[in-house]
Amino acid sequence: MVPLARHARNEAGKQSRWADVSFRCLVLFACGFILALPVRVRAQTTTARDTLPVVRSVNIEGNTAFSDKEIQRAVATRASGCRSIFLAPLCWARIGAASRTERLDSRELRTDVARIRVFYIRRGYRAARVDTTLVRSEGIAHVTFSIEEGKPVIVRRLEVAGLEGIPDAEEIVSDLALEPGEPFSELDLTVSRGQIERNLGNRGYAEAVVLVEAQLPKLDTLVADVVLRAVPGTRFTIGSIAVDGIEQLDTADVVRLLRFRTGDLYRTDDIIMSQRDLYSMALFNYVDISYEPSSAGSTMNVRVQVNEAEMRGVQFGFGISTTECVQLEAGWANRNFFGGTRKLEINAVLSNLATQRLAEQFPCTQAGIDPSREGIDSDPFNKPNWLLRADFRQPWFLGTENWAHLGLFTERQSLPGIYARNSFGGDIRFSREVSLNTAVTAAYRAELDNLEQGSADVLFCANFLICSPDDIDRIQEPRWLSPISLTLARNRTDVVLNPSTGYRLTLEGETASRFTGSGWAYYRAQGEFSWFRRLGARNVVALRLRGGLVRPVGSGIEGESLSDTREPVTHPLKRQFAGGAYTVRGFGQNLLGPKVLLANPADLPGCDGKPVTENNTWVCDPNESGLQAARAFPRPVGGENAIVANVEIRVPFASANWGWVAFLDMGRVWTIGEGVGTSEAFAWTPGVGLRYESPVGPLRVDIGYSTGGNELAPVVSETLVNGSLELVQLGTADDVPLAYDWDPYAGSGSDFFNRLQLHLSIGHAF
Repeated sequence: MVPLARHARNEAGKQSRWADVSFRCLVLFACGFILALPVRVRAQTTTARDTLPVVRSVNIEGNTAFSDKEIQRAVATRASGCRSIFLAPLCWARIGAASRTERLDSRELRTDVARIRVFYIRRGYRAARVDTTLVRSEGIAHVTFSIEEGKPVIVRRLEVAGLEGIPDAEEIVSDLALEPGEPFSELDLTVSRGQIERNLGNRGYAEAVVLVEAQLPKLDTLVADVVLRAVPGTRFTIGSIAVDGIEQLDTADVVRLLRFRTGDLYRTDDIIMSQRDLYSMALFNYVDISYEPSSAGSTMNVRVQVNEAEMRGVQFGFGISTTECVQLEAGWANRNFFGGTRKLEINAVLSNLATQRLAEQFPCTQAGIDPSREGIDSDPFNKPNWLLRADFRQPWFLGTENWAHLGLFTERQSLPGIYARNSFGGDIRFSREVSLNTAVTAAYRAELDNLEQGSADVLFCANFLICSPDDIDRIQEPRWLSPISLTLARNRTDVVLNPSTGYRLTLEGETASRFTGSGWAYYRAQGEFSWFRRLGARNVVALRLRGGLVRPVGSGIEGESLSDTREPVTHPLKRQFAGGAYTVRGFGQNLLGPKVLLANPADLPGCDGKPVTENNTWVCDPNESGLQAARAFPRPVGGENAIVANVEIRVPFASANWGWVAFLDMGRVWTIGEGVGTSEAFAWTPGVGLRYESPVGPLRVDIGYSTGGNELAPVVSETLVNGSLELVQLGTADDVPLAYDWDPYAGSGSDFFNRLQLHLSIGHAF
């Protein structure tokens, strides 16, 4: 019996496995058939659609109250054409990816008539009529929508009732979208209801609703009487506050980050801003704040649901740019340092890497100094730069809206031909959010600067024409730079990294003197305004205006007096500069504005045998020295004043991650009363760029075209002075610098290509 039973089980197992295999094959066949069916149907549909006429034009006639673009956005029928005006050359070349083909759908066309009719009715034009005209010819269709707008229904009377006894009732109903004397728009009516409900919600009436009583007479009168009846309901205060989802954090710390406390008057904006604040801390992957009335009836219980993120994180980065060459960075963060949602962050950056080999070569065209150039020690400017910084952030410092920041840092920083410096120090900042997306920050920063050997002479002689060895010895010693500053920042954009609507405003004032513990004395002011707006569905226009000024106090250096002929000195880090990937892109980094030309003495045969004064002025006219423009090496000096204006049009291309940019940059850097080396007039540079949206922001390539002309600039070179090789300026026996008429675009190749400037960088210019 046992063998027979085993045999029966084996046969049953085989049949079961065969049935299982058969069933799986049947399922796979059915799935394949189901998946293949839509493809065939879609292929047939696509083939049928390809026979429909191509829509060549869509015209709107008879409209006066609304623009063609507003109405075209309401319909589905579109005209074929180029995807963007900036792709027109590709469209002319008949490259399919640049063109958009639209075909006529008769059903959509009939529906579009109704869509336009609804468009007008919702905006108060109830008597509007719409008709279409369709012209076909050899597979081409021209569509015209003819509109008789008629007269709109006008709001004769607007009354808001139900606010008796409500504080600030007049403020609640101010600036409503719907106004007497204007067309009766259902859209404005909806917005007005929302405005009143939110204003009531910010005064404790969490359940307030607004009912609409609109009397619409017959069309022959064309007037409407509108009554918005508010039902405020109960006025609530905040009751219990519960937090769910906490694992590592303390519930009390989360409650402390909220903008409300138990017993406070309920405010809708406090709920919204609290949710935003919790997200901004990077402590949570998910935040939701809900509320419901308590059994008491006059208090609102709040529940905060969160999902914690990792409290500790490490990040690494790598980049290549025209100004920093190769850059590496790493960071570590603890977002709950010793509890209390305090944050400790340590960041390290290495930049200017590979500049020894690639200085002034692609892709490091604006990094370092080419070692083959004579007349300047390139070594300080080609060494790696670094930054090591630790930041501690304390939220809810003496209030929910306040933040405290403490930082310690050490860094090496260089700007080619301007300075190479080592510094260490710290800063302290206090920030307060005074309103939604608006913050005021007070800061104090103290750092001890030390100019590297080999860069001090270049800094003061080549950049400030202070070539006297005595003057240089007095002012090159390490000094504290300790400014205090006050900043107002307002950000009302929709997205941080790639905004398409809204604006940003930043105003900053800064000063330093012996009263702040600084060895440098100056005051400085900066301002910047950026504005963004959509053009159509995907294009964006961006505008930026930026300006600043700096003024030295006294000689600019506390406790030092320079030679009588010398102008006051401002720390080079605080002077105004422009030119480069983030300002005026037709110029190299910081090369817009006053500059000094560095020349090899071998390129100055006309200066041989000429004397040198006690203040290191080589008595020689650079225009008669035989110097060729292409052999003069420009070094930016900066100025006391700067203004920059930018216009960009950003256009997506091919996919959501790629885009084109057309831009026009303008700017000027100057010093009031400057003599030799006066900066060029207001410069303007057009250009184009390519963008790729990456997780760290837009990766961009920009090419700017400079429209400038010849410039006047002083010349600095090297010669023997008392047996040693020293930097000298070219001028008169009275130590007056002489200007050289310099053509910045001289050299091999065509003038057009010499005027082009390439920039590789991360992030938008503004």
